[in-house]
Amino acid sequence: MKIIIAGGGRVGSVLAARLVAEQHTVTVIERDAGICARLFDEVGVVAVCGDATSPQVLEAAGVSSADVAAGVLARDPENLAFAMLVRSMSPARIMVRMLDTSYREAYRLAGVKELVAEAEVVVAKMTTAIDFPQVAGSLPLGDGDTVLFELELPLRARVAGQTVAQVRGMEGFPRECVFIGMVDPQGRATLPDGSTVLRAGHTIILVARRAHLADAVTFLTTEPVGTTGAAALAATLRKVDFLAPLNPEELETVARGAEHLQRPAGTELFRQGDAGESFYVVLSGEVQLKDTGGQAVALVKPGGFFGELALLTGEPRTATAVTATACELAAVGREDFRSVVMANPGVALEMSRILGERLSRAQGGKTPKRWGLFGR
Repeated sequence: MKIIIAGGGRVGSVLAARLVAEQHTVTVIERDAGICARLFDEVGVVAVCGDATSPQVLEAAGVSSADVAAGVLARDPENLAFAMLVRSMSPARIMVRMLDTSYREAYRLAGVKELVAEAEVVVAKMTTAIDFPQVAGSLPLGDGDTVLFELELPLRARVAGQTVAQVRGMEGFPRECVFIGMVDPQGRATLPDGSTVLRAGHTIILVARRAHLADAVTFLTTEPVGTTGAAALAATLRKVDFLAPLNPEELETVARGAEHLQRPAGTELFRQGDAGESFYVVLSGEVQLKDTGGQAVALVKPGGFFGELALLTGEPRTATAVTATACELAAVGREDFRSVVMANPGVALEMSRILGERLSRAQGGKTPKRWGLFGR
């Protein structure tokens, strides 16, 4: 799009740089010749040196063919004059930074439908941050009654492992709160639908009425009664023999990356022959491991773990895992585990040795196949 920006100060410069990066055609109108030169040299925008409230300057900037005209001048009277002139000279969509809210009606009468009330945005963000320290970022929408906000799901949030549809159907979740995005720890964003699973450690982006913000934050960050944090899970992981070479910090890193799941009785976690992408630690409840014929071959109780051999060796699952009771589980994924282990080659070698000894014992002393931590 072709965009005209009135004002090359701090806001105008940052806005111009962002729009140029997004491949828009940008022209900035600025009185200060030095700022114009800097914008051209550093940002690469066309800078017209002049008064944005002058019809001649607007015409020279090409306002008649602009798609958008943005007023970010230092004073509301100047932004208002700019908006009125643009309205008389161009069909461009007009947006303005409003510093004084007493100008709101004047802007409306001038045909400006997109106002950014700077003070209101700052105040709303600061009050939200004060009231809800769990909220990573927020943005008021419309008249401020609605808020877009970011929230990182705690390590042991009770909704972790549930789908968006399941959470929206739970009693106590505000019905007008809408999920609009999810960002993983690596910064990759996805647009959620009803089947999207909420994962601990991921940041979710939502829109809610300000009046319902407290309920939404409390609901999404509440942990199950009696649960503990990453340190307690790390202590449980310490009992896993092949994790023994990891130091406390590395174990806690693995624990923080674990996905916490709550599953009802009778849930199939994986089937024999599936690829092994994670191993599980039972935090509460019991899990049955079954053979090909569906016969139970092991019962894993709280503090126990299963599924680790397929994760480490790359071989398919050797059994089917089904929850015998309602369970709370921690699932450690391949990539989270790899990032910790591969950062320390000595640890990787020691874990390979422990794995080799375990496989040898499992085969009754026979010479085991040679395995790496994540494949042959």
